Amino acid sequence: MYSPKSAPQSQSVGPPRERLRQVAAMLIGDADQRGLVSRTGTSANAAIVLSQIQWRVIAVLAGTASLMALGALGLVTAVRPAVWLGTLAYVALVLVLSLVVRRVGRAGVVLFLVLAAADITMIFTVVAALLPPSAYAAALFLSLLALQLAHAFLGIAPGLLVVGGSVLGYVALVTAAVERGALSAGGTTAAMLLMYLGVSVHALVRHARFNQRLARLVDLFSLAERGDFEQAYEDHHDRVQDGLTLVGRAYNHLRAELAALVLTDPLTGALNRRGFDQELARAVARAAREAEHVALLAVDVDQFKRVNDTFGHLAGDTVLRELAEVVAHSARTEDVLGRVGGDELVVLIPGADLEDAAVVAERIASVVRSHHFITTRGRERVTVSIGIAAEQVRDPYLGHALRARADEALYVAKRLGRDRVVTWAPGIRSEATPPTPQLAVDLDALHRNGTMRRLERAD
Repeated sequence: MYSPKSAPQSQSVGPPRERLRQVAAMLIGDADQRGLVSRTGTSANAAIVLSQIQWRVIAVLAGTASLMALGALGLVTAVRPAVWLGTLAYVALVLVLSLVVRRVGRAGVVLFLVLAAADITMIFTVVAALLPPSAYAAALFLSLLALQLAHAFLGIAPGLLVVGGSVLGYVALVTAAVERGALSAGGTTAAMLLMYLGVSVHALVRHARFNQRLARLVDLFSLAERGDFEQAYEDHHDRVQDGLTLVGRAYNHLRAELAALVLTDPLTGALNRRGFDQELARAVARAAREAEHVALLAVDVDQFKRVNDTFGHLAGDTVLRELAEVVAHSARTEDVLGRVGGDELVVLIPGADLEDAAVVAERIASVVRSHHFITTRGRERVTVSIGIAAEQVRDPYLGHALRARADEALYVAKRLGRDRVVTWAPGIRSEATPPTPQLAVDLDALHRNGTMRRLERAD
């Protein structure tokens, strides 16, 4: 019997590199808050952190060079060794975090908090070592830069840490200076603190709103990537018009054109398979909330191969285009037409039970039967077979089953001789309607007699 004690040591304790990777993943999180991952496998937050770490290192090097230049000119006194040690420790920390993020490819809130705490510690250490107590307010000014880095890109938690750490650090510096007599307590300190809080809280609120709108845009682009263009960017909610508003308006302008390209069949103008599946899913979900009916028609041209072979594929395309127009005009205004196969159309009829759907299907079959389609050899008549599936929806995931039932009824219509309408019913019993007399078909019996080994298209 297997037990942890009898397990090989290699199963409980991995290689040092793998253990380090697991610890790093626990530290910085396995994914972004919004789950954004690029094709290279690097998350959006990780890319932001790596970019900011580069700027942090550049800022430290520039500050060090400036101090050395000012010292050489005699404008500042010798810098304490503690400042250099703190600077080296800060650079070492951000470089280690950079290596970890590059290895794991993720960046979580814990890493953001560590970076924010390191920024505040570095700022107040340098200010306390280089500036007189009367200039300690410079630490609050510099912490606004850290707040910009933390909250503008990394979220509310690092921003709050920067604000809280800055307040505590400033109070600690001033209190220590007052106790040793280097600074007198007065209203100036409180005024500087209140001004900092006002600016920082305003920045937090503005950036929170900005990030919320940015997240909305990211969600819209994610939906568009999946072919969902139903939602638009609501720019009228933007109290302040800025660059993000312009991006949202540009998306709205592009959205209609993209939807036509991605969701529409270029030949017939009907919805393609992706577009129709989305409409079917929405209609079924709406019907499930109210327990309403939804019907589906599967329409297929009879002997369409003969049309292509006799008149050519261009004539076949013309027939399909004209057929889509005939079906669209024969259906109801609120019905949805799609082309899901070479010569197969589907019609979604929201709110229709089996009887209502049969009326629409019969009308479509009758109009197509009497219509003369244009071909290279004059006008030609074609017929269609139609399968019907209708259901009172209680399951929001019924769409796939409706498609399967309508197709099954269509196959039976083909087997019965084409040019007819067949409805699907529980037990796989289908009823054929005119132009032939109405009759019931038991598919199980057909299977048993060996006359229908497979449900497949007869043409």
